Amino acid sequence: MKSILFVLSVLILQATSLPALAGSVPPQFAVGLGVDAASGKFGTDSTSTYVSVPFILDWFPTERIDLELTIPLLYQKSENTGVAALGANAKSSARRNMGYTGGSASLAGGGASAGDSEFGLGDITLTGGYALLQDSDTTPLVRPTLYLKFPTADDTKGLGTGKFDVGPGVAVSKWLGSWQPFVDSRYIFQGASNEDTGARDYFIADTGIGYSWNERFYTSAYARVGSTVFDGMEAPLDIRLKSVWRFAERLNSEAYLLKGLSDGSPDFGGGVAIFVEF
Repeated sequence: MKSILFVLSVLILQATSLPALAGSVPPQFAVGLGVDAASGKFGTDSTSTYVSVPFILDWFPTERIDLELTIPLLYQKSENTGVAALGANAKSSARRNMGYTGGSASLAGGGASAGDSEFGLGDITLTGGYALLQDSDTTPLVRPTLYLKFPTADDTKGLGTGKFDVGPGVAVSKWLGSWQPFVDSRYIFQGASNEDTGARDYFIADTGIGYSWNERFYTSAYARVGSTVFDGMEAPLDIRLKSVWRFAERLNSEAYLLKGLSDGSPDFGGGVAIFVEF
């Protein structure tokens, strides 16, 4: 925890030391550090708990293109119930539910046995988007995306599947005054075989509405829905509240809370992240 606070302090000092003139130039980079946590039973008699500390690097090479690289440190623990496969898949579902839009953790896979506690590097992910249409008086923002998961996590510890995942997606939103309805969807092709892990290719989406209170504060409420990620588990369904607060010219924070509505989602969870723009 001391090292995390040190990194945050350095990033904040770097951002606040930039010349005032830089505030008028759109940022090309953003660096973030977050903490996410989720816990749930996922239809079993045991509780799976998952914590992620992601380091996030955003790059905006043009007005229409954005790239995000996420490098997470993971901690996971489950009670010992003797249902090893389902327990491992439950933790995988927890990571996926935290890692998609609204959270900062990566979309990692899993394979650990129930009753264990593991810590280590998670799967590194890269997501890119291109604004095909810009939000205007006549058109919504339409942003196709592409997601790639690199198998950097230790699959022997259950922190990953040891396989690549890839998935196309699309995000659509439209400003209507201070309100912003949106949909952000993705279809993931899992590299892990169904025979080994019960993994399935799956669809996941966030849909809801946001409200801009002023130039510095934005809130949103949305639902996360999707298809079954693993054999024997329900499809995810939860509701979320999220806020984005720009508390300085080059600094902003994101925070969210979630409440699961199905056994395919954590019972509850949340996270916070701080970003520095350059």
